[in-house]
Amino acid sequence: MLHESDPVHCDATRIGIRRAETADIPALLAIEERSFATDRMTERNFRYAIRKAKGVVLVAYRQVPNVQSMAIAYGVVGFHAGTPFARLTSFAVAPGNRGRGVGHRLLAELEKAAADHGCRGMRLEVRANNAAAIGLYTTAGYRRFAVYSDYYEDGMAALRLEKILVCDG
Repeated sequence: MLHESDPVHCDATRIGIRRAETADIPALLAIEERSFATDRMTERNFRYAIRKAKGVVLVAYRQVPNVQSMAIAYGVVGFHAGTPFARLTSFAVAPGNRGRGVGHRLLAELEKAAADHGCRGMRLEVRANNAAAIGLYTTAGYRRFAVYSDYYEDGMAALRLEKILVCDG
């Protein structure tokens, strides 16, 4: 799956979205390190999600002519038997690339992958104090349906959000 969108800043720079590969893991870990103080995915988590898990890992990357592509965001979605909901388990946009629409485009591609898999909705947990992420999800049509107190390693609560997905066809 390859998705190209309008240029972010100039005609020479484009954002692509594709399935993650194990070669992406160092870049994904760097994004993880710069995005989260606790509850980080590990190399082992990424390797399992990419190779074996029932789901999809997508990476957004900056395409610059004559330069190797650079990962700038990722999302991990799991598909579980017995539930019509996919679960967004991890999602991050590298600092310096936030607020440019990358997260919205990546989230839309993850939702499409879930709908194509037959899921009728997607659920996620987000730190109760992460206003930027809550804003992204709310703008994308997610609604809060529960709260988990003391969910994260540091005791922060998590908001549980969900969105019903529209299937083409």
